[in-house]
Amino acid sequence: MHDIQLFGVLEVRTRGIRLSGEDFGGARPRHLLALLALRGEWSLVELAGTLGVSPTTLKDDLGILRDRLEPGVGRRDSVITSDRDRVALARERVHVDTATFDQLVAMAAERPPARAARPLAAAAFLASRPLLEDEDAPWAAEARAEYRAKLIMASDPQPIS
Repeated sequence: MHDIQLFGVLEVRTRGIRLSGEDFGGARPRHLLALLALRGEWSLVELAGTLGVSPTTLKDDLGILRDRLEPGVGRRDSVITSDRDRVALARERVHVDTATFDQLVAMAAERPPARAARPLAAAAFLASRPLLEDEDAPWAAEARAEYRAKLIMASDPQPIS
C-alpha cells in the first residue's frame, strides 16, 4: 500500500520507506504523482498539457516515477497503471489523504449538526497544512483553493434559500 500525503509537503510512505522532495526523481515526476493522486485517471495528452511537456517527456517521467516508487518492479506490476493513452494510480494500492478528507466532509454533510462535528474535526486536522504547500504551479494553487473552499463550506454550511 502506498500512503500518499498531499496536505503539507507531498510524501509517500510504503513498506517502511518515506519518499519526499527529490526522492521522486525531480519536480516533474513529483508533479505527475501529485496530479494522479489528486484527479485520478488522465489521458497522456491532458497530463502532458497540464505539466507543459511533450508526451514523450511525460512517458520518460512516468518511468522515473515508477522506478522511484517501486524499484525493480516491472511496468505491468507498477502502482502506476497505463492503458493505451490513459494513466492512473492503482486505486486498490494507494491511500490518498485528500480522498479521506472528501469522505469525512461527505459523512459530515449527511449528519445532523451535532453529529457532524467529529468528521469535520478530523477533516480539519487532515487539512491543517495547505495542500501541496511547497508547490507553486498554477494547478497546485487551484487545487489548494478548491480544498480550502471545501473545508470552509463544510465547517460553515449556509442554508440555501
